[in-house]
Amino acid sequence: MRTIRAEARRLLELAADDGQVRADLRALAEEILAATEVSSPSVSSPGIEPAMGFQHPLSGPAPSIDEEMACEPQPNPLPPHDDATEPLRELTLGRSRPTSPGDSIAPSLPAKRGVAGADLASREARCRRKAEAARWAAECQRRIREGADFHGASDPLDEEMAEWARKLTDGLYWMSSQTASDSTEVAILDDIAGCFDTIAESLALVQETQGRGKIFEQALQYLAEAQSAARRALQRVDIADDRDQENVHEWIRSTAARQRIYLGRHMRADDLADPTGWSSLLMRIEEARTGGRKTPLQISRLDRIRHHSERIKERKQGEQDWSAIIETVAELVGDGMPPSTRELRELLMPIIDVVPDMDDPPRGFRLVLREIDRFLAARPLPVETSVHHEPAAEVKEVARLLSGRSVVLIGGIRRREPQQTLKRSFGLDSLLWIETKEHQSVETFEPVIVRPDVALVLLAIRWSSHGFGEVRHLCERHNKPLVRLPGGYSPNQVAAQILAQVSVQLRAARK
Repeated sequence: MRTIRAEARRLLELAADDGQVRADLRALAEEILAATEVSSPSVSSPGIEPAMGFQHPLSGPAPSIDEEMACEPQPNPLPPHDDATEPLRELTLGRSRPTSPGDSIAPSLPAKRGVAGADLASREARCRRKAEAARWAAECQRRIREGADFHGASDPLDEEMAEWARKLTDGLYWMSSQTASDSTEVAILDDIAGCFDTIAESLALVQETQGRGKIFEQALQYLAEAQSAARRALQRVDIADDRDQENVHEWIRSTAARQRIYLGRHMRADDLADPTGWSSLLMRIEEARTGGRKTPLQISRLDRIRHHSERIKERKQGEQDWSAIIETVAELVGDGMPPSTRELRELLMPIIDVVPDMDDPPRGFRLVLREIDRFLAARPLPVETSVHHEPAAEVKEVARLLSGRSVVLIGGIRRREPQQTLKRSFGLDSLLWIETKEHQSVETFEPVIVRPDVALVLLAIRWSSHGFGEVRHLCERHNKPLVRLPGGYSPNQVAAQILAQVSVQLRAARK
């Protein structure tokens, strides 16, 4: 035992500075603990608590969150052994050394009984907040690079996430000194946001599938890929370690070791996932969450949406068709169907360009529209042909009215290709695209709208989380024409809406 203890101390010294070694030692320690628990007596001695140990996540009912918060984790006591000459000491092989009181780190993901579910849910929420912070950092950078007088006013983040967003921005400036493309640099912040969204969705899937054999193993593989992609994305902005990603990584290792699950990919530093593939991974996660688990009520509601969407495609629709679709989609999401469900998306995408204008659609329907917008933004565009098409008369007229000026587009996820196409087709100096978030004040748009070179504001009403009235009052205050944009982003569609709604104002301003 003296030799084993000496080797253990040496390994612990190595692990103090190496997260990978720490994770490996932790997994080994858990295997040893699991092996000792096999021989634990079924009845404990008086005055001795029964060993908690490690077990299958769903092997027993989990205590409430209040009960979990009331209990501090205790070391696992080992049963007495007849031949032992001295009490066995607590097994600490693989555990991190205690941190000093002043250390500030994100909470870890313990693998002990009863708290795993609550901690996974907490980590899921943190990852969603980090995704929002990364998107906000990207939005700030884009506005600044487009010349807006914007320096983080009305920051919608809490202080912790705002600090993390600043850390990402610092890393982006470091990256700027290494590369020459501004658009590529800011896009890495979008990838970081997508990666943390994917970790959150994977954690949700893990919680839903615990105890379900192969489905749980698949969820664990998705989580491994998601955290690996996040690690690689953060490395690109000179962030070598992130406590949330590390905790998820260690939890995956310990869970896989405890349940004898083999993970062949994305758990080593030399096998990191591609961070630009996060949208594809999100779709795989969504399919795993919804595949083969629809209730009869969900099937009935999807059939109802299908019926009314067919009527709309055949131009037989009335107001009642869209009312039925919107109401049914909101009911499905309200009852727990993910807004990103592929079947919902496939039913709505063929009719998405004729969605009626709504100032305040139901939240469930709005979330589905947001996910469709996200899917379209991530989808690769078809290869352009070399055939030149003469611009339509409407496009030429809008180009005459707006050439050399700037236009603001509010709403939806920024899509670089449509942004460049509209800018080129209308001869704009710039197209300033403002992404919007739930509960974001319209006042955050004001620094962009008031710019003297801005001649027009477009509101993508289908994707925006803000009503037309809110934005209209802001534009009227600064004498800027506002166009509701209900359809897609093709130059022909946008030009037709501009001429139909504000052509008189633009022609008067051009004189």
